[in-house]
Amino acid sequence: MSKIREWLKQNAELVPSSHGNEWVTKSRGDYITLEGMEDKLDYLVEHGIAENVSSIWEAGKPICIGFNPEEGKWYGWSHRAICGFGVGSKCERGMCHYRPVDKDDFLQECIRFWTEEYHQNIRAEHRGDHVYVEWEYSGATPNEKIRGHISGVKCPYPSEFGKGEWEAKTLADARQMAIDFADDVA
Repeated sequence: MSKIREWLKQNAELVPSSHGNEWVTKSRGDYITLEGMEDKLDYLVEHGIAENVSSIWEAGKPICIGFNPEEGKWYGWSHRAICGFGVGSKCERGMCHYRPVDKDDFLQECIRFWTEEYHQNIRAEHRGDHVYVEWEYSGATPNEKIRGHISGVKCPYPSEFGKGEWEAKTLADARQMAIDFADDVA
């Protein structure tokens, strides 16, 4: 029996759905994968994620966090990325799991996010329920037609602000970092 099959036997059950049979967690029915796509779960075995696998959203949604008891790390993931966090893990500005502490910190994060090689004269301001970020396309922009043009984007404030830069002192802190990471890369 493959390691994936062993993992599923311990942690999941196969249930019928409108898309065919799907694997869900035994604990609360969080979605894992469709039957026939089990090989896509290699990351769980590779990272030793064997406990507390669940969704960060309501029951039945896709799994995106889990615990590796041997490493003492919580992992967060999506289809795009996976990262583990333990006691001593840090959260710094620019990391996926960074959560601004207030509206001004959020404005600075919006500027950081939209700062890139082809943007110049970047500015941002608070406008009602969002930050508006604006930039001019630089002369290095590959699309010559938009060079010198102004563009912008509305960045809605998050429903909750976070801790900013911090360090995980407990496994509960590490779990929160995994949740924040999974939420950001989802």
